[in-house]
Amino acid sequence: MTLKDIAKEAGVSISTVSRVINNKGCNAASKHTQDKIWSIVRKNGYIPNAAARTLKNGSPIPEESAPTYSIDCIYTEHSKTDVSPLYQELERAIEQIAFRQKCIVRRSFFLEEFSFPPNPPKTQKNKADGAVLFGKRSISQRQFELLETTYRHLVYVGITPLDLRCDQVLCNGCHAFVSAVKYLYGLKHKKIGYIGEQKDNACFQGYKQALKDLGIPFHITNTVNAKQTFEGGYHGARLLLERQADITAVVCADDLTAIGAMQCFREYKTKIPKDISIIGIGDIPHAQRTAPMLTTIHVPTEEMGNIALKLLLDRIQGGHKLELKTELPYYIAERNSCTRFTR
Repeated sequence: MTLKDIAKEAGVSISTVSRVINNKGCNAASKHTQDKIWSIVRKNGYIPNAAARTLKNGSPIPEESAPTYSIDCIYTEHSKTDVSPLYQELERAIEQIAFRQKCIVRRSFFLEEFSFPPNPPKTQKNKADGAVLFGKRSISQRQFELLETTYRHLVYVGITPLDLRCDQVLCNGCHAFVSAVKYLYGLKHKKIGYIGEQKDNACFQGYKQALKDLGIPFHITNTVNAKQTFEGGYHGARLLLERQADITAVVCADDLTAIGAMQCFREYKTKIPKDISIIGIGDIPHAQRTAPMLTTIHVPTEEMGNIALKLLLDRIQGGHKLELKTELPYYIAERNSCTRFTR
């Protein structure tokens, strides 16, 4: 397959395809077009011709081209509707970095597509060299052992540390939410709610830990155990309003959840940030398109994807033997959805 073939299938120019796959800036095309191009690249296993590139650049043709590996991406979520945009951004970063490393991301699927005894999804004809595991749900030891029978090399990337013996690339959601609550406390908020999933959720653990550190009583009625989706955020905010929860700020365990909550508050004439401050986590592109723009915890998805792929390739190539855990920093992207409490 050539760039011309990809361009024809995507319905765009060859130059647009070239800019997208060669990482020529985030404005090379719309997000929809970029996703469409990468989907075609993945479906056809397109790898750039190294010899053609060196001829074009005037450099000698290498005697041996770099080895090509295939990897799979596995979500711990139950279905596509459960997948957070944060992890979609992570997958996109991994896919683009893999492409530049002459790797093929064969496909993405969900953990529940596996059966027991081990049997990978029927669409996989040959085993991949390794797999990247991500998602907001925890994974049991039994599920992990199931994966190990299919993949010799695994790396986990996400915001929830796992109690498993594998390489992990993290931006610790628990620590991030401790910082988020303390950030709101610094703005004089002492009545802080929570919207998001609660069981085995690093963000919820961080929320409770921060309240304890600050000496603020934990009230379950100020929290909603909601799916981390736009609809879940909307429903969670409506429940808090119906309960007349005594809060001046709310932390949401996902940007999309926060955006859904903002929509509900607007419809119920609750002004943001005058009446309530909101903070999310992820810093997905849409976080800067809300009104007001969402204050959120920035998670370095591109850097996480880059390190995860390097660790996985090093494993595949017989490099490091010990399990490595790498934790990347986060920061609070201050925008317009939070303000100082003055009443």
